Amino acid sequence: MSERPIRRPVVAASPKGQSGRRRVIALSPKLQDLQKLKAQKLRPESTNPSRSPWPTKQKPGKYGEQLTYDPQFKGPVKSRSCTDIFCLFLFVAFIAGWGVVAFFAFREGDPRVLVYPTDSAGNICGYGDLQEKPYLFFFDLLKCAKPSVVLTGCLTPQVCVKQCPNETFYANENLPNAEEIKKKLICKYDVKKEEKDLKTLLNEGHCAKLYLKSTPLLGRCIPEFNLLKTDGDFIKNDKNEVVKDENNELTVEAVKNATNHLAKFLSLTEMGEKVFSDFKTSWKFLLGGLILSMLVSLIWIVLMRWLAGIMIWLSIIIVLGFLVFACYYSTSKYIELKTVPGSDAKFKITLDLRSYLALRDTWLWFAIISGVVFAILFLIVVFLRKRIVIAIALIKQASRAVGNMPTTLIFPIFPYILMLIFFIFWAAVALYIASSGKASFVVADSPADSKVKNGTTCNPKNYNSTGGGIKCLFQTYGLKDNLFTSHFYNLFGLFWGLFFTVGVGQVSLSGAFAAYYWTKDKAKDVPTCAIGTGFYRCTRYHLGSIAFGSLLIATVRMIRVMLEYIDQKCKKYDNAFTKAILCCMKCCFWCLENVIKFISKNAYIMIAIYGKNFCSSARQAFKLLMRNILRVVVLDKITDFLLFMGKLVVVAASAGVSFYFFATDQKVYQGIPPMNYNLLPPIVITIGAYLIASAFFSVYGMAVDTIFLCFLEDCERNDGSAEKPYFMSKELMKILHKKNKFRELSPPSSPK
Repeated sequence: MSERPIRRPVVAASPKGQSGRRRVIALSPKLQDLQKLKAQKLRPESTNPSRSPWPTKQKPGKYGEQLTYDPQFKGPVKSRSCTDIFCLFLFVAFIAGWGVVAFFAFREGDPRVLVYPTDSAGNICGYGDLQEKPYLFFFDLLKCAKPSVVLTGCLTPQVCVKQCPNETFYANENLPNAEEIKKKLICKYDVKKEEKDLKTLLNEGHCAKLYLKSTPLLGRCIPEFNLLKTDGDFIKNDKNEVVKDENNELTVEAVKNATNHLAKFLSLTEMGEKVFSDFKTSWKFLLGGLILSMLVSLIWIVLMRWLAGIMIWLSIIIVLGFLVFACYYSTSKYIELKTVPGSDAKFKITLDLRSYLALRDTWLWFAIISGVVFAILFLIVVFLRKRIVIAIALIKQASRAVGNMPTTLIFPIFPYILMLIFFIFWAAVALYIASSGKASFVVADSPADSKVKNGTTCNPKNYNSTGGGIKCLFQTYGLKDNLFTSHFYNLFGLFWGLFFTVGVGQVSLSGAFAAYYWTKDKAKDVPTCAIGTGFYRCTRYHLGSIAFGSLLIATVRMIRVMLEYIDQKCKKYDNAFTKAILCCMKCCFWCLENVIKFISKNAYIMIAIYGKNFCSSARQAFKLLMRNILRVVVLDKITDFLLFMGKLVVVAASAGVSFYFFATDQKVYQGIPPMNYNLLPPIVITIGAYLIASAFFSVYGMAVDTIFLCFLEDCERNDGSAEKPYFMSKELMKILHKKNKFRELSPPSSPK
């Protein structure tokens, strides 16, 4: 008996006026099996692998088997449970402990002691009973030779006065007009000059024997040498008489040496006051510059919605062109300054930033740095141009995701506000902790043969601080035993809080972008409020996992801070072996922190998609990345590089415009107010523009990372067949030489 032939399916022709597609009338089960087998042979994996820029799929190995097709998987899972709850409880307990530390710091601390001058008894000048005496006067300024005197105090009596001395004066007990001299003396608070003779007042240390013509500097009376009359090496008073102390040490050089460190330190604080004054004068212009930077960033992001490829290549061309111009301009200035006298001088640390621009070496370094950076970036663009094309396709898909969900651009504002709150809270607590110590007193004017040495701690009740002999003078507000621990706790709270906030933003954004990627019809089926759904799932289920990941990063960051602290303490020993060990440790922990950040970020993406705990998500993400290590190393880093180039263009534009208006003699706008430091506004606007651009481009970075991880899963789960179509964009499939290869089963039409 002959085998019965397989019949072809009967197909009815489409009625007139309807679609030209043919309708399948009948299909036998056996023919269905044959057609399925045929469809499997037509999968896109049969494409010539030599044309693909990536290697073919790896075989199952130590990084686990590749993901398989799951017909039930449609993006972020909806059925979830709370993860890493213990870590959330730990984080809440830590925040509560941070509040306790803040409570005691606010109760015990007084930041005024860190800013305003304090007399020998520990009283703050200008407050309380000394409200009418805001300036601090030093009895013997020659003993204030240390740079830390503004914090630790001088080993000489100090009193608060109404005004600084406006003349140079030296008192001699042998002069006949004793009563006139008494009126000019500056004495301690409880001294009654009428009841004591001049000799007693001077010899027992109740009053200062000499003082110099001074001006107030941050509440302290500091001699101004341009106000002093001098006779060669010596100082004169208003009567044109040479003034000397009993040891003939009151020379111009001695006074300069004694006040040099103090004046330098106070000049830095004075610079802070000038900076604050500039901020007060130009805050409207600074705010306008920051708003302009935000608009530039927003316009750049919006343009990338439609012109991502053009914008990326334009960013590359602009950056390379800027580096070429910088190298050319720096070289020209280097040659031009060759004939300028003094341009070959060595670098000196100064607050006048313009003085650096007058040196040839400055422009030489600018030329070298810009030339080297240009060469590196140019080689990267040339040799990785094909990978850049693929990275641009990823960025285009991220641009479409951001365009379809514009609320993702607004969402980072809330994490940044929370980060700002953490930072302000940390700064306030740190300030109050530093000022909550108890007053510390040290011995002064101790004889050489005395058992008590100068500088040792003392109790003022056991010493006569108003008369002659050994004195117990106020030094500073020393730290209590538990204050160092409080500073440690406070700083760790800052790190943990900041990284926790970053994690909340990353999980919320990755949930939204994953929902976009795993949607087939992205024009219609994208959730209306995907970022809201992602934020809800994050705060409802996964705060514990975020607390765990941020704890790991905060711990490594704290170890790095401790290594820096140890390095500063060990510098005075100048041990090369210790320096080498600390340098290696700092380098290792820096690398470890970046690795943990990378793993945590990808773990957060997996948490947003699958809803598992941190360790499981980190393991799953790590295995997926290791199975596609070449794509990770090349493609992921290139996308980061391209986004950085775009960010650099935004920052450079803001910096250039602000520098033109504030630091040059421009004629376009004459309403810029005069300032102490003209470079301050450009610096502030540049830093602010970088932070603003980082906020906007961080959304793009999170979109690219999420879409990249989903893309890797898409390549493993699906093969382009009718049952397993790819979710990636057509442009990305074209670049990777992949496509959804499936045909509708349509047999020929039936006979008429």
